Amino acid sequence: MNFNEKFKALRKEYNYTQEELAEELNVSRQAITKWEGGEGVPDVENLKTISRLFNTTIDELVKEEKAVKFSERHYKTMKELAIDHTKHFDIKLAPAEELSIVPSGDEKVRVELISASVEKLSEVAKIKFDNRYDRLDINVKSKRAGRDLSVNLYLPEKYIEEIELNAELRSLNVTNLDVNKLEYDGKLKFLNVAGSKGKIVLNTSKSDVEAKYDAFNGILEVNMLHSIARVEIPAGTKYQAVNKGFKNTFVDAVNTKDAENIIELNGAASKLIVVEK
Repeated sequence: MNFNEKFKALRKEYNYTQEELAEELNVSRQAITKWEGGEGVPDVENLKTISRLFNTTIDELVKEEKAVKFSERHYKTMKELAIDHTKHFDIKLAPAEELSIVPSGDEKVRVELISASVEKLSEVAKIKFDNRYDRLDINVKSKRAGRDLSVNLYLPEKYIEEIELNAELRSLNVTNLDVNKLEYDGKLKFLNVAGSKGKIVLNTSKSDVEAKYDAFNGILEVNMLHSIARVEIPAGTKYQAVNKGFKNTFVDAVNTKDAENIIELNGAASKLIVVEK
């Protein structure tokens, strides 16, 4: 499938009209029509925005478009701290494009910041640790890196207990994480969970969110108001669909009584769509 075919299929899958997508990308409707008609390919910045909007990668979008070539230069800064016992991690993060949480095999907490455009990243973004006996506070502040900021958080696998995260992200990526509870507060567009288990709580208020699991092992609790959550899990997964709050609805949920896995919807006037693939 060529780029134009994939682009058009994704637009329809995510229920955008050409006009709505043009407004989201800050381009003309004619540009959308040209791209869908195979008359050219978006520039790198638009490809980045499209990939984030449709929760995919640039490579996946253009890998059959051999004429498309681009390069990115990344600027990085990192701070680390050695710990020696289990901690409760409390993380406050400046607005960023994405955060990836990955367990590490050593005893160091590492916070890595990445930008494609801010060369002196260490001067505009600051990482602060406040290490107490039973908890570690991590605070990332940024003066002007903004949405061009990506964050990689490496936590010692044997010392992870609970994680509290306050942020404004497009994507949260959770990989190979075994955690009692990860609680997220703030705006979020995409949650991607791979090889992980435990309880994830999303307090996204009035922000629509999409969660994608490669395997569903644990609990997903979604708290929202007048919003829609779309949760994608592998076909055949057994789970309890727990509906709480006021005027909330599940769509396409297959409730298995007494299943260990739980998908729970809290809040008010919200909808949770379960997609099995």
